[in-house]
Amino acid sequence: MKAKLTRLIALPLLAAALTAQTTPDIKIEPVPSPDVLRSEAFEAAQYALISGAAAAVDRVTARFASGGGPLAILEQDRDKKLAELEAVDRQFSALIERGSAVPEEERRALTQRRAGIRDEVTAIEAKIAKDFPQYFDLTRPKALDIAAVQKLLNPDEAMVMILVSDDASYTWAITREKSTWSRSEAMKDTALAEKVNLLRASMEVDGARGSGRAPPPTGGAAAAVAPAGKAFDRKLAHELYKELIAPVEGVLAGKQVLLTNVTGALTSLPLALLVTAPPQGADTDPAAVATSPWLIDKYALAELPSVSSLNSLRCLLISNPADAHPGCAVKAASTSYAQARTKSGVMLAAYGAPTLAGTYTAATGRSVTPGLAGKMYKGKLADPEKLRALAYLPQAQAELDSLKKTFGAESFVVTGNEATETAVKSSKSLPLARFIVFSTHGLLATEVGDNAEPGLVFTPPKTATDMDDGLLTASEVAQMNLPADLVVLSACNTAASDGKSAEGLSGLAKSFIFAGTRSLLVSHWAVSDAATSLLMQQTFTNIQKGNIAGRARALQAAMRTVRTEGTGQFVSPKYWAAFTLVGEPGK
Repeated sequence: MKAKLTRLIALPLLAAALTAQTTPDIKIEPVPSPDVLRSEAFEAAQYALISGAAAAVDRVTARFASGGGPLAILEQDRDKKLAELEAVDRQFSALIERGSAVPEEERRALTQRRAGIRDEVTAIEAKIAKDFPQYFDLTRPKALDIAAVQKLLNPDEAMVMILVSDDASYTWAITREKSTWSRSEAMKDTALAEKVNLLRASMEVDGARGSGRAPPPTGGAAAAVAPAGKAFDRKLAHELYKELIAPVEGVLAGKQVLLTNVTGALTSLPLALLVTAPPQGADTDPAAVATSPWLIDKYALAELPSVSSLNSLRCLLISNPADAHPGCAVKAASTSYAQARTKSGVMLAAYGAPTLAGTYTAATGRSVTPGLAGKMYKGKLADPEKLRALAYLPQAQAELDSLKKTFGAESFVVTGNEATETAVKSSKSLPLARFIVFSTHGLLATEVGDNAEPGLVFTPPKTATDMDDGLLTASEVAQMNLPADLVVLSACNTAASDGKSAEGLSGLAKSFIFAGTRSLLVSHWAVSDAATSLLMQQTFTNIQKGNIAGRARALQAAMRTVRTEGTGQFVSPKYWAAFTLVGEPGK
């Protein structure tokens, strides 16, 4: 896929180079303008990624077709009609072999039957598009050209797409007024992956979710150093910024919100921690780290699962056409995304702090967990006993108690033995809540098994059933009704890729958007309980006060608060940068 992608990107460059040659014997068609070439390359990059993710899309379609909800029934009907259409095509092939011996009536009848089946398929697809507009965007995504993106952006917004390929990384920057792109050979996929891995190696923190280590001391004397002694390399973080963002920053001038879509190794690294100027002082000095100019200080950031998801969020995931963005070419509102919560009295619904029995070992300071990779499942369901052996979460209860205090009577919080998968699936509060929080372990697909899905862990049952095996998987989430403004996945690794598709966000994060969620907060590494609790409290407080415009800015302000807490115990990005806002950045 990468080689194909490189060729696609290279075509406009080759065309431009040919214009410099003057050969009288060869007629060369006029080369499009730089703006057109830039847009064509932008679309080519998206289509290459869509092709690379085709297998994952097929799995999503199959999961929905096997269910029992309204969408599944429509998809099953569509599959039946497509099978009938295939049978008719085979009959046509047989007619061709028979040649002139086929009676005209038989030929006409088969033609009419085929047309009738095609009409039925079209009608089913039209109903799916009307009632579940996000479904086709998920399973049949289409690339947007630069002009379409510009129409969907707000005046204070810009979009940055970074495509990582085997020869270089390509960055597009787009605002309503203009666009540009750049290329960095220094950040080709292998080199970039090595740099990202080095930065992530310094992200292990004391007091992390699922860790037996105590949180950092309040004094902050060694707060900038990870337990293994690795400090965050600010010079390397600046190098990434200089190669990937700085060349296009002229277009970004004056913008306050940055929508991003990244690929490759960048999917496991939040852009918030990039350093925008040469760092001063030592990386082990909290005072020096505290003065670092981070990208999150320049822009409120929001990640998009794909470029086309901007169209979904602003034109399709709406219950009323009047709510669509002015730049929408098509407004496909659906009552499936109606947000009836205003009459429910539930502002916040939260589930987490499950009852788990993990213990700790002094030798590693980490929880003793079962052999995760490929062994978390027992048949087609998760093994409750292996889930139960995961470490308990010391700060999850405190985090949810604090949120309950913040929201008071408008909150519905479920923890401990009551925080089960059954309770989540049957909840009457979740579809009505403006904010949803899941404070628990998040497991990647690779942690639960090669053929399994990522999921969230809840208090395991005694016996696993289809309704409740203790692991709420991505496909189960996607079939729920969660039209929330913001869902927080306060767990570890909920933003990470499973490494098997071209899409950066894990199926778990994307499934919430499919279920109707406007925005998510997802984590990139094992998070610090103490720092995360503070970050969540501050983010919701900022949103509740209403004096900060939008969720992206609320998170931006909360990160700043965490960095300056106390005497610097959370100054390193390992504490405050783990979470990324995914989806709609506004209110």
